[in-house]
Amino acid sequence: MGGKHFDKLDDEGKALHDRWDHVVRIMLLVTLLSTLVWACISGLRWAVHAMAHALFHRADHDLEGGVVLLVALGLGGAIAGVLSRHEAWADASGDGMEITLKNYHVTYEEDGDDPRPRYERPAFLLAFRKALLTLVSLGSGSSGGLEAPSVLVAEGLSSGFARVMRVRSEYELRTYQLAGISAAVATLLGAPLSAAIFATEVVYGDRIIYRKLAYAMWAGVIAYALNNRLRGYIPLFVTKAHSPVYSLHEYVAVTVVALTVSVPLAVGFSRVVKVLRVASGKLGRFAPIVASLLAGLLALGLKAGLGIAPSSVLGMGEGVLAGLLKGDEAFSHVGIVAAILFAKVLTTGLAVSARHSVGMLIPSMFLGGVSGALVAMLVNRILGTSLDPALFVVVGISSSLVAVVGVPLAAIALVLEVFGKAFGPPAILACGITYLITLRLKLYTEQRVSPDPLGDETG
Repeated sequence: MGGKHFDKLDDEGKALHDRWDHVVRIMLLVTLLSTLVWACISGLRWAVHAMAHALFHRADHDLEGGVVLLVALGLGGAIAGVLSRHEAWADASGDGMEITLKNYHVTYEEDGDDPRPRYERPAFLLAFRKALLTLVSLGSGSSGGLEAPSVLVAEGLSSGFARVMRVRSEYELRTYQLAGISAAVATLLGAPLSAAIFATEVVYGDRIIYRKLAYAMWAGVIAYALNNRLRGYIPLFVTKAHSPVYSLHEYVAVTVVALTVSVPLAVGFSRVVKVLRVASGKLGRFAPIVASLLAGLLALGLKAGLGIAPSSVLGMGEGVLAGLLKGDEAFSHVGIVAAILFAKVLTTGLAVSARHSVGMLIPSMFLGGVSGALVAMLVNRILGTSLDPALFVVVGISSSLVAVVGVPLAAIALVLEVFGKAFGPPAILACGITYLITLRLKLYTEQRVSPDPLGDETG
């Protein structure tokens, strides 16, 4: 049966293993594209981290540094507000994932094999605008993630690359779009398989197109190799070793976290963001500045009152997750962790309402991880158990990713690649439960099932 299937495809000249010259050509172009995406995303990451680190380091030490942080946030809000009011910059503000998905699916909207609907939209210019606004937003200290904006930057670079290379097939164009997204995510996470699966799952919702997955994996490996070769191996997170054997009460606790914490928090977070966005709209043109300053004042207030570093509730927040995974004493108190959790919800919501170019994927994973650790700490205190908070950080991160964008396989692969196979069983359980519960809930409305899966697989 399988042989007849591929014989039919061979007659059409579309079979994967009958057109080796075509496969080799695409692999070479994917290699070039992945290198381009890696260079751009690496440069953006370095610039964002350098600017944000300088601000937070100074704000941690003296009052003058706090004033500088407020000025930077206000200035960043003003720039984001002014630019987002211009039609040409509208697509560069916000999370970026909706625009990415819209640009990817636009070629499905007309009959025939024609990539021109995407070519008629900005590509390189969109990538430049998104990168610049992301640098202004995250570099000025706003709360949010870099991954989602980087996905749009990569999509713009990929579409522009395909146009320059005179790609005349929409199927081939979509291959480059997915490869670019995979390369961007692999550059940031250092997890090539997770990046490739994420790219295919996020654009198609509940279907994986394996031919495109193969090229996406190649792109992820290229970015991963460039990272390790030129930057050296730098793990995303380091956690203590965990036994691969889990007790029944640990599995029960993992299920409870997925059902009652990660899912409601991830979904509720999107609701809070929408409420703050509506509220800020009533402030008119000064809303971005006011929202940015409020986030800064909240962070400085927590520093003065509880000794919480501004970087814990502003920026991307990797330090908090890293501290929880390592068992850092600074994050061992329930009150401190709870304050960070609720403050992060507000600062990220304010950043989005200020029209900053910040992602919601990483904040959602942050909130899931922190809330998971908080539950473990509370249970240990109340019931006298010895649950490992690091385990529940990992479970919270993965299940929140599933709750927000519905990518269970990518979330599981991320756990295996970043945290190790010992964390696999509870993560698989949590991601499966979360996916079933949130099947009809989507943060991104542009996620669609492929209307032409056979064409995508063979074209």
